[in-house]
Amino acid sequence: MKIGTIASHSALNIVSGAKAEGFDTVLYCQPKRREFYESFGLGKSIVEVESFDEILDLDTEDVIMIPHGSFVAYIGADKILKSDLNLYGNKELLKWEEDRELKSRLMKESGLRVPKEFDSADDIDTPVIVKTYGAAGGEGYFIAKDKEEAISKMDPDEKYGIQQYVVGTKVFVTYFNSLSKERIEVFGADIRYETDADANLRFDEKPSFVVIGNLPLVLRESTLVRYFNMGKNFVRGFEKLNGETIPGPFCIETIIDREQNIYTFEFSGRIVAGTNIWIPHSPYSYLQFGEKMWMGKRIARELKELIEDDALEDALLPK
Repeated sequence: MKIGTIASHSALNIVSGAKAEGFDTVLYCQPKRREFYESFGLGKSIVEVESFDEILDLDTEDVIMIPHGSFVAYIGADKILKSDLNLYGNKELLKWEEDRELKSRLMKESGLRVPKEFDSADDIDTPVIVKTYGAAGGEGYFIAKDKEEAISKMDPDEKYGIQQYVVGTKVFVTYFNSLSKERIEVFGADIRYETDADANLRFDEKPSFVVIGNLPLVLRESTLVRYFNMGKNFVRGFEKLNGETIPGPFCIETIIDREQNIYTFEFSGRIVAGTNIWIPHSPYSYLQFGEKMWMGKRIARELKELIEDDALEDALLPK
C-alpha cells in the first residue's frame, strides 16, 4: 500500500513521515504548486491534477489517503463519504466536523464545556463570534458585541454558527487514537496566529480570523491531565453517538478563561496544520517514543503496525 494526500495544508508533514517509515507516496498536486513541492524533493510522488476532486475518479485502490483540512474545504464531506477512497480515519467524523449542529451535539455528548450557542441572531444576549460553515481556516468569521451588530454583519443567504465569545487563551490540543497500541496519546499543543486578530496595533474594529500560522505551546502538566481526559471522553462520545471509533489524529480546540475553565468551541477530526510545528517531534511525542516522531511519521508508523497485524480495515471507517 502507498500513502497519499492532496498537496496542501499538511502535505509536507504527511508525505515526509510516510517516506521516513518506508512507504511509497502519492501527492496529488495542482500545476501551480508543483515547483514548490518539487523543491522539497517530492517530485517522484506527484500526480498532477487540475482540481483536487479529480482524485475521486482516479484509481486509488492501493493508496491509503490521509485527510486534512483541505479535503473538507475543497472536496466536501458529502463527496468524500460517497467515495471509494481508502481514507485513514473516520469518514463519518468529517461530516460531523463540517455540520455545526452535529459538531455541537458531539462536543456536548463528550462532556466538554461548550460556549453558549444561539440558534438565531435574535436570541443573542452576549458578545459573540459568528462562523460560516465548513473548514475554511477562519475565513468569514467575525465578532459582534451584541445582537444588533451581529445582524448588521450577517449575510441573509449565508449559513452561520453563533457562539458566545469567551475571553481567554486559545489552546489547540492534538491527539492520536492508536488502535494498534489501544491508547490515546496527547501529541502536542499549539496556538494559532490569526492575521490581524492577533496583531498588537489596529485601526479598525473588524479583525480577521484567517489562520496564517501556528505557535508551539507546552501546557502546565496539571492542565495537560485535564486535556488527556477530554481526549478520551471525546472518543467515547463519538462511539456512543455513532457506534464507531476515531482512528488516528484529531484536535480539540479550546479557550481557557481566567478561572481556568476550559471551553471547547471546535474540533477537527483529522490531522491539523498545528502539528506542522512539531517536526521532527513534540515534547510529548518524544517522551512517548524516545525518537523523532512528527505527526506524519506517527500516522505512517500506525499504518505499518496495522498492516502487519492484518487490521488495516479497522482504521478505514466507515467501510
